[in-house]
Amino acid sequence: MSGFSMSEWIFIFCTYSVIGFIWETVYCSIRERKLVNRGFMKGPFLPIYGFGVCTMLVAAAPFSEHVLLACFSGMVCATVLEFITGDLMEHLFKVRYWDYSKEKFNLNGYICLGASLGWFAATFVVNEILQPPLQKIMKALHPSDMLIIDTVVMSIAVIDFAISFKAAMDLRAILVRMEKARHEMRLMQKRLDFVIALASEEASQRVEEFKDDISDRIDKLGDAYGDVSEKIDRLGDNMSGRFDRMGEHVRARLEYARDNLMDLGDRIIPDSGSKVRDELVSLRDKYASVLKEYASYSNPGKAFRRFFIRSIFRANPSITSDEYREALEELKTNVSGNGDRLPDDTDEKQN
Repeated sequence: MSGFSMSEWIFIFCTYSVIGFIWETVYCSIRERKLVNRGFMKGPFLPIYGFGVCTMLVAAAPFSEHVLLACFSGMVCATVLEFITGDLMEHLFKVRYWDYSKEKFNLNGYICLGASLGWFAATFVVNEILQPPLQKIMKALHPSDMLIIDTVVMSIAVIDFAISFKAAMDLRAILVRMEKARHEMRLMQKRLDFVIALASEEASQRVEEFKDDISDRIDKLGDAYGDVSEKIDRLGDNMSGRFDRMGEHVRARLEYARDNLMDLGDRIIPDSGSKVRDELVSLRDKYASVLKEYASYSNPGKAFRRFFIRSIFRANPSITSDEYREALEELKTNVSGNGDRLPDDTDEKQN
């Protein structure tokens, strides 16, 4: 069954890539209860199914007389292909387009027992049901007609793949920049917390020194005016209470300042603290600009790119990333959580 010409292999690859797309779309649309355009590419083409079937046909050919062995061989080869593809795509694009981590008996989330059994069944369906009529169609086609079909379909697929690849790399670039900005903000926040802690300690020390000075003055007054010492003691207690409340008030103000960085004044934080605050605000603006960069409708190139990045999330709603999890979730929320638009569309128009 594996003795096909190159044009026939291409025809088989294209046919099962389309069949795989139809299967994935129908299955996922039923699960999501809405139409889902599945796949890495934008058109009706899922190359992993085409490659998977070609691999299964080659692996099952030596066992054509033994159905179970053929299915098992096809399952093993297709599973290995799925694992390699998933691992390569995550290393290249920094995201997982499928993830079996929640499934039982999975390996790194790329493959699982359930998916492998699916490939086992797929090998049987392809060899025993789909491939015989497809071979009749290939024999009925003139070689030149098959060449034309292969050329047209593969040309469209290559263009689609190139655009989809570029969109995936753009998504990776966004995630890398977002995570870099997030990391820098964490470092700045630690620096700011350190400055605030120093300021808080210095303020508390000054309050304590002031309290001690007042207490010394009160003691001296008590020695000089023994007949009013009892009143002075009460006055000292009152003053001590007031300074305790003053210290609590200062600490509360410092806590408020840490939570409201824009209102942090130089009277509490020294110049270095103001500098840290300004750098942190600058980083936050930089972080927001990563999203704003793809929000403008005025540039056709960016609008085109934004459309394909958005389509990645629509076609792969369960897309995940171990390295850039927080950035990916935030980007997904901004893309699909506000009327399917990227953030600040309104702001861009107003500005």
